[in-house]
Amino acid sequence: MTLKLQPASPIPMYLQIIEQVRHSVAAGLLRPDDELPSVRALASQHLINPNTVARAYLELEREGLVCKKRGTGTYISPKAAIATPKHKARIVGELLDQALTTAVEFRLSRTQIRMLFEERLKNIPKWSDPHAAVGD
Repeated sequence: MTLKLQPASPIPMYLQIIEQVRHSVAAGLLRPDDELPSVRALASQHLINPNTVARAYLELEREGLVCKKRGTGTYISPKAAIATPKHKARIVGELLDQALTTAVEFRLSRTQIRMLFEERLKNIPKWSDPHAAVGD
């Protein structure tokens, strides 16, 4: 697993770690039973305090995305697959919120926003959605 941490970002490092692990799980890049780097290894790699990594791992453990196996390390939890749809929806919702905030700042009307969304929706590749209505 390779994290892309940005020390200059206003987002605290532990939150960057949490979000990137969540995203990797939701995207299927990390799967149940995959091992995460040790606290020391990740801290050393990114020149950050080990407590920062430990804090991120603890939060991920509270969420049920990771589990610690005494003496062997930290792993993606078998329950992570269950949580994945919720995380996907949250991530996409946050991105949509950002886009809508920008649209409002640019003073686009609701009609303009809907038209942009519908136009983009038409241009995305079709995917297998078991919940989609026939003809979607």
